[in-house]
Amino acid sequence: MTIDVNLCRADETFLADIEEIMEESMVQMFILHPKTISEIEEAQEIADEYESIFYSVPLSLQDNASSKCVAYSIRSEGESMLLPIEKPIVIEAELLNDAMITKLSGSRGIILNPTQEYTSLEGFYLAMGSGNVGAFETEVLSQMSMDKIVLQSTYPSHGFEEIMECVKVISNAMFRPEQSIIARATKSSLELFGFRKR
Repeated sequence: MTIDVNLCRADETFLADIEEIMEESMVQMFILHPKTISEIEEAQEIADEYESIFYSVPLSLQDNASSKCVAYSIRSEGESMLLPIEKPIVIEAELLNDAMITKLSGSRGIILNPTQEYTSLEGFYLAMGSGNVGAFETEVLSQMSMDKIVLQSTYPSHGFEEIMECVKVISNAMFRPEQSIIARATKSSLELFGFRKR
């Protein structure tokens, strides 16, 4: 079982093929990250219809969250003023400047599309996928803790089968079995989103 922590869009093709995707890729949960109220409403409808789909909402729109909201996303510097909160934080790596890192230092969450480690953000996982794993040198990956990695597809930019290609790269660098990396990433995601006790 794998969890895709960064499903960029649940389009018609994805929804029509979701059962086949789950069977072939072993991805059993998908997390959407809508940005606007209309996107949140659409994500809620999809999540209500599909048991395997969950979502985050921007921190400034947290009043629009329903029971299938598993995290809050930070989309701008101003939203970080609303911290601290109970749910985990999801943030794009490109928003992580020194000031933001300082504000997030006591929080837990996921950094989407990272191209480097953020050792000062101890409570954050790195979302790794085919779109960004190549930014990490083999030596950096080999020293990275499996406990810091979760998995992302960034579909539709990348397919779900590419998650396994990313895992293979990490596995080769760490000299650890692919299944161990998947299992640890899944455990970390489940604990972070509150589906499993730490």
